[in-house]
Amino acid sequence: MSDLISFVPTAASTGSNASVSKATLSNNFDTFLTILTAQIQNQDPLQPMDSTQFTQQLVQFSGVEQQIRVNSQLETLIKATNAGAGASLSGYLGQTAEIDSTGAEFTGDTVRWRYQLPSDAASSTVTVTDGAGKVLYSRTGATKAGTHEFDWNGELNNGGRAATDKPYWISVVAEDANQKAIKPSHSLVTTITGVDLTHGEPALTTPAGVFAFSDINRLLNKTKN
Repeated sequence: MSDLISFVPTAASTGSNASVSKATLSNNFDTFLTILTAQIQNQDPLQPMDSTQFTQQLVQFSGVEQQIRVNSQLETLIKATNAGAGASLSGYLGQTAEIDSTGAEFTGDTVRWRYQLPSDAASSTVTVTDGAGKVLYSRTGATKAGTHEFDWNGELNNGGRAATDKPYWISVVAEDANQKAIKPSHSLVTTITGVDLTHGEPALTTPAGVFAFSDINRLLNKTKN
């Protein structure tokens, strides 16, 4: 099986921002000092340079350096916080969770989604699409208001079977008796198997992929052995 697909929003790396900024500041400061030294060496003795401008620049460099130092300390604090969060999240291992996600990785085992209709519908259609938005499977959905489960075993409309280790998405289109669209909510039901701290925020691994901890709607029950 390939590495789990991540549904965690991509964020800029925070671990190296301060070090990169510090290196950039150092290079700029060296350039500034080189130019300043050249100006002083070549200044007109009868019209000496006004020191106000480069003094202000030195103050600005000092302020930026202080801000970078603060950012570096914040990054260290965030790492420590995430490490603590990872330890506390270990209690979630083995539990079944309902996750706010329309996407899931298909590994060959049945994917279980849920959708909730806020009101009765006259018609509804459940579809499964690939990453390009192509409809691979569709069927008639439930019409009663409330929560409904949809299990997908990789079946395709053409009778084939979906490729494994790839992400797929559920979509439910529903209308009332007046042909007015009803907007359902969607979620994924899966088991938490691990904790992942490599995304800049606490995340949880599942058979259906990696999801941000903040995407968990609720824990349903402990998985029975």
